Amino acid sequence: MPQYDFRCHSCGGAFSLTFKTYAAYDAADPRCSACGAGAVSRVINRVSIAKDERDYSGMSANEMLSVLEGGDEKQVDAMFRQVGESAPATQPTVIPKQAGKSTSADDS
Repeated sequence: MPQYDFRCHSCGGAFSLTFKTYAAYDAADPRCSACGAGAVSRVINRVSIAKDERDYSGMSANEMLSVLEGGDEKQVDAMFRQVGESAPATQPTVIPKQAGKSTSADDS
């Protein structure tokens, strides 16, 4: 259930209210639990976001294929991000042109 924190403008007290639904929060008229005043402001506290704990970088090719075939966009995105971050940086391969050999069709 969502918990909302408030601060009273009259007495400066802080309090929290819990609502069963977002609709109940929208319909509520929050009042200070200490003085009963209706002049309150919502306080936004630190928010924690759960991090995906699945280790995609250690998966086999078949396990990665299962994630792709599963079709969950969030899992696929997380897998690509995690695997991309763990991949070593590589330099592009440069193939030198061999002397005396032409690769152009116009040189025939």
